Amino acid sequence: MRLSKPLYEKLPFIYFIAALYLFFTYDMTATIVSAALLYVVSALVWVKRSDYRRQTRISKTVNGIRLPQVVYEYYPFVFLAISLIILKYFPQPIALAAALLMSLVALKNIILRRQSRRANPLKFGAKQKLR
Repeated sequence: MRLSKPLYEKLPFIYFIAALYLFFTYDMTATIVSAALLYVVSALVWVKRSDYRRQTRISKTVNGIRLPQVVYEYYPFVFLAISLIILKYFPQPIALAAALLMSLVALKNIILRRQSRRANPLKFGAKQKLR
């Protein structure tokens, strides 16, 4: 079965929005588990698609200490999940500030990865030699 391109491109967002709706609307255990599963599927689809579209390999672009691939790919989604849990269950101002910071770090990483996988960041803005 093939999905249409507009639906295929928005699939992780649809899963994520459905997970958010279930998580913040209902407090039953079954809906919390369903929301968690939808969130995990959303992250898996996003990472698999992003890895497939990667134009540069990490070994060519990152020098020095490298995180394991699983940690590198999924830590923004873990940060985002922790911040959502904090938002729902810990309404204290310090906890909300920590959740905001964690979600901003996660969103920054996700956006930068998406931008860097559209074009080769090493060639962006590079001047060509004239002969």
